[in-house]
Amino acid sequence: MRRLLCLALLVISVAAQPALPVPGGSVIFTDSNPPSVTLYDGSTGSSTVLTSSGTLVTPAGVTVAADRDVIFTDWLGLSMYRVDLLGNLTTVATGLLNNPNRVIEDYNGDIVFAGYALGYAPSSLMRIDATAAVTTVAVLAGNPFDVKLERASGLPLGDYLVTLAALGELIRVDGAGNITTIATGLAFPTGVEVFPNGDYAVVLAGTDEIVRIPRGGGTPTVWVPSSMLGNVKDIVATGDGGFLVAEAGGPLGSRVMQIDPAGNVSQVLGNSNFGLLQSVTQAATLVAPLNPGTGLNGLFGLSISFPSLPNAQYTTFCSGQLYPGISFPGDIRSTPLNPDPLFLQSFAGGFPGVTTGWASNLDGSGAGVITMDLTPFPAGAFAGSRVHLQVAVIDFTAPLNIGAMSNVATLRFQ
Repeated sequence: MRRLLCLALLVISVAAQPALPVPGGSVIFTDSNPPSVTLYDGSTGSSTVLTSSGTLVTPAGVTVAADRDVIFTDWLGLSMYRVDLLGNLTTVATGLLNNPNRVIEDYNGDIVFAGYALGYAPSSLMRIDATAAVTTVAVLAGNPFDVKLERASGLPLGDYLVTLAALGELIRVDGAGNITTIATGLAFPTGVEVFPNGDYAVVLAGTDEIVRIPRGGGTPTVWVPSSMLGNVKDIVATGDGGFLVAEAGGPLGSRVMQIDPAGNVSQVLGNSNFGLLQSVTQAATLVAPLNPGTGLNGLFGLSISFPSLPNAQYTTFCSGQLYPGISFPGDIRSTPLNPDPLFLQSFAGGFPGVTTGWASNLDGSGAGVITMDLTPFPAGAFAGSRVHLQVAVIDFTAPLNIGAMSNVATLRFQ
C-alpha cells in the first residue's frame, strides 16, 4: 500500500464538506436530572441544550458520530436517539432488551453499546447496524458499564474495551465476541480510555480515582488521586494526551473536569444547574469518512475543525501503526502514531498527486479540508488496510512548534 500511495496521480478538485453541525473539540454531556443533552463550545464559552425532550427518562451514554450528529442512550427508556445542533431528535432504536448504558460508533459506522441485564435479557455488548438491526456482540458475566474502541494495529475492526463495574473488571471483547480479561480487583470501574502509548486509563467510582493499567499487563497505579475528583462516571480522551471526566453530583457538585497529560486537574464547567451528569464526549477535530473505498468512492475529504484557531497553519501526518507512538522532547504530550515509513513519507508533505491540503492554513472559522484522490487505483487495491491520521496546528512558541493536536482518525478501506 505504501508503494502505491507514492505514485504520482492527477488530483481532481473536491469541494469542501458542508458546515459541520457540531464544532470540533466541543464537549457534549448527558444529564439525568433533568433529562437532557448539552453541548459546550469552549471556543465561545457557550452552552446549548441539544434536547430536553419530555420523552427522555434517563439519558446515559453519549458519542458524536462521524457525521457529527450526537448519539445518546436512554437507560431506563430502553432507547437510542440521534440529535443535531438544531435539536432535531430522531429515534435510532427503541424497545431495546437491555438497559443501554455507554455508547460508541465503531470503524464500521455501527453503534455499539453496553447493555445492563433486564429480567428477560442478559447483560451484554450490543451492536446496531445501519439497518437498525440489533445484535449481540457478546454476553457478559457482569453488567457492562462503559465501552470504548481500542485502536490496535493489525486488527480488522478494532477491539472493544469494556468495564464490568459490579465485578471490578476491565475486559477486551473482539468483533467475534471473544473475551480477554485485562484487569481485576478494580473498585467499581465506570469508565475506560486509552493513553497515547496504549496504556489504559480507568475511572473508579468506588474510590474516585483514575488508575493507569499498562497495555502489556501489570499492576494498576493511581494516576489521579481521589482528592481531585468526586463521584466519577465517565472518561474520554481529548486527542492531545489529556482526558475529560464527568462527575455526577457529590460533595463538589456535577462537573466536567479536564485532566492534562501530566495528570493536572482543572474544571471545564459545572454548577448547580447540572443535576446528575452521566457521560461526556468530545467532538472530533479531524473527521474521516467511514469505510472509504477505491474506485467510485475513492475521492473524498477529511474535515478539520479548530474553531478557536482561525487561519492557523497546520500539518497532517499518518501512519500504518499505532503504539508506542511518539513522545515530544520537552513536551509532556505525545501522539499514538508510530513513525513508520508511511509516517516519514507523509509528514508535512503528504503524497504528491494523491493528497491536497495536507499542510495548509485553516480558514477564518478554523475549518479546513484534506482531499484524497484514490480513484485511479483499481477497486479494492487497499482492501483490509487501515491508515491512521492526525493533524497538528503549528505554534512557534511550543516545543517542536506543535500546538493543538487533533484526535486520531482512522481510514479503514473496503
